[in-house]
Amino acid sequence: MCRINNFIPILTLLMHISSNEAGRRTCGGTYTAARGILATPNFPGPFDVPIRCQWVIDSSSAAYGSGNTSIIVYFTQLFTFEGLTFTEYQLYGNDYKINPKLIHKVNETNVFRTRWVQSYQSYLVIELKMQSSESAHIRVLDKFLDTYGFNITYEITTGGVRSPSCTMMDCGFTGICFDHYT
Repeated sequence: MCRINNFIPILTLLMHISSNEAGRRTCGGTYTAARGILATPNFPGPFDVPIRCQWVIDSSSAAYGSGNTSIIVYFTQLFTFEGLTFTEYQLYGNDYKINPKLIHKVNETNVFRTRWVQSYQSYLVIELKMQSSESAHIRVLDKFLDTYGFNITYEITTGGVRSPSCTMMDCGFTGICFDHYT
């Protein structure tokens, strides 16, 4: 009897820890598919801060061939203007990062002007580092149509940038905008 009584609180604690871990939505990862969608947790809703996420788009696969392969990221639904960077690498791994070059840093000025970024390197690393969400998100009509973070699309291609490319400026600020190519 004593053993069961000691076991129940431990089991309850383990179940609580497991359910908390399962409820957390992670962000980031490595992507090798020809097309995909990258989003902040809970998009278009708010997410917990501080946050640090890293998405790695890897076009080094032999399936993409060589030559004019590029990675294009379309800013389909980009509602944050702080803490988001795009860095290209010739080679990228856990133990090595060869030839890094920052190609874009989202800010208040360019968030409305820049529609896409393109890299001809094999790896594109997208990082979101945010300590606080205040003054870091585009807002419309105070608490009406609040959208947080981003939902952006990428493609690995030998072609050029698609025109026209869909952005929040084209679709509105509702957080409901889709890139029908991805």
